[in-house]
Amino acid sequence: MAAVKVLQVVGFKNSGKTTLTLHLLKQAKNIGKTISTIKHHGHGGALEMPAAGTDSTRLFEEGAECSVAYGGGVIQMHQRKAEASLSELVALASLANPDLVLIEGFKDADYEKIVLLRSPEDWVELQKLTHIKLVITVDKMALDNMPIILQNDSKQLHAWFNNWMDGGRNEGI
Repeated sequence: MAAVKVLQVVGFKNSGKTTLTLHLLKQAKNIGKTISTIKHHGHGGALEMPAAGTDSTRLFEEGAECSVAYGGGVIQMHQRKAEASLSELVALASLANPDLVLIEGFKDADYEKIVLLRSPEDWVELQKLTHIKLVITVDKMALDNMPIILQNDSKQLHAWFNNWMDGGRNEGI
């Protein structure tokens, strides 16, 4: 099996990361791609658990390192892990055999990424990131050697993402 394609969507809080990730997910699904997603929980603290009382939750709360439940074609997993690298999470998400993995957040990771800018000030910090393939801005900006699409230009974004999924065989955006 070929390595799964991975694309990050990064930017500061309220830059539209979730909205864009949902858009890309829908676009890929519409052409028959399978997608796994990874989201960085940037709100601090532990993730919320499902409703108490389910057997899998009870097993986890009683000390299971990992609790896996399966039913109706859905696998649900809870695992204790003090630290998890993004590469570990990508490997876990890849167990679903997706065509691609979309990652929201994890700015400093070493995968191809779309950077969302709310203002030119955002670029001061975010231009230091690696593997930037596209910048999406609210207003026109000039950035050296960097493809830019305006946030409201869904047609150009659609074309860019199709090209990226196709391995970048078509030049330009």
